[in-house]
Amino acid sequence: MQETRKNLLLVFWLLLTFTISAFLNASDVDVVDDFFDDGHDAEVVAEDEKGQWVPVPIPVSNPTVGTGLQAVLLYLHPRSNDAQHNTTSGIMGMYTDSESWATGIFHDDYWLNDRIRFTGALGNGKFNLKFYGIGDDGIISNNPIPYEFKMNIGLLKLQTRLPGSENWYGGIQYLFLDSETALKTSVVGPNTLDLNLKIKTAALGLLATYDTRDDNYYPTRGQWFEGKWLDYSENWGGDKEYNKSIGFYNYYLPVKDSLTLVLRSRLEASSGDVPFFDLPTLHMGGFSRDRYRDQHTISIHAEGRYKFRPRWGVIGFYEVGWLNDDFSQLLSGRRISSYGAGLRWQVTAEKKMNLGLDAAISTDDKAFYIQVGERF
Repeated sequence: MQETRKNLLLVFWLLLTFTISAFLNASDVDVVDDFFDDGHDAEVVAEDEKGQWVPVPIPVSNPTVGTGLQAVLLYLHPRSNDAQHNTTSGIMGMYTDSESWATGIFHDDYWLNDRIRFTGALGNGKFNLKFYGIGDDGIISNNPIPYEFKMNIGLLKLQTRLPGSENWYGGIQYLFLDSETALKTSVVGPNTLDLNLKIKTAALGLLATYDTRDDNYYPTRGQWFEGKWLDYSENWGGDKEYNKSIGFYNYYLPVKDSLTLVLRSRLEASSGDVPFFDLPTLHMGGFSRDRYRDQHTISIHAEGRYKFRPRWGVIGFYEVGWLNDDFSQLLSGRRISSYGAGLRWQVTAEKKMNLGLDAAISTDDKAFYIQVGERF
């Protein structure tokens, strides 16, 4: 009965979201007419592009934080004729039925004709999560330990185009996290006490990017690679000493005008005294982000994106991943897989920013996701 009520609540919020978003972002063309138009109006408006405020109430429903509502206010900056990507600013707030909440602000920018790229973000929140253990088949994987996670976080990322290159960028990233964790280990047994941890982690690292996407909101062609090495150390303001390396590669292949195939691979590796909440995890759908953590993870993704109307589309995806504490044995462990489908609606005629609803089924679970923008 409780699960049925949650699903009905999700459907209600979904209908409300699309209705309010359509009303707040309606342009000269009526939303119903836009569903049936041939796309010419969107092309004409894009020629005289202006900045836009986009307020979007988003239902939240996923196995990590539960069911609730997220409010996002985005500012989609006007894009100059010679700019390749979109500049975006935003503020957000979220609350769910697990009594998890979060607030944050961010700004993503491209300066000097995309010669310099900048990302900055600040946030805080409290999340009631579950610890499934470490590895693909831990002792407590079927009976996870609940924990409360409070955090304040800050991120700065700055890159510059490398000399003699059109698409390669290099730069630095700084990440700071001040956290309090209450691991409720008392659920294991009557003589077990809860474990409370206060940890600060701070990282300074190097990153490299190769980017030939035709759009950063909804790319339909090009490649996107990013690799970074992060040094977590007391030297940068943290309590722990460890390293993380993260890399991904996306390939966007236009099959036809309205159909795009996206291929993605992602690798995370860590070493040293890594807190359990910062261990590499599988960035896949269909299960809680906390469910699979270990020293090393790798995943492969394939996704088809089809636009059946100028502002409406669907997706379908399949993905597999592995995790292990030994990098050399990474692909020999248990394979985790997931598949699913989703609906997309472009919230403004001028920008390819989508509001999406996805359903995913994985090896061990299933989940619904509602989001602004694409996962990759």
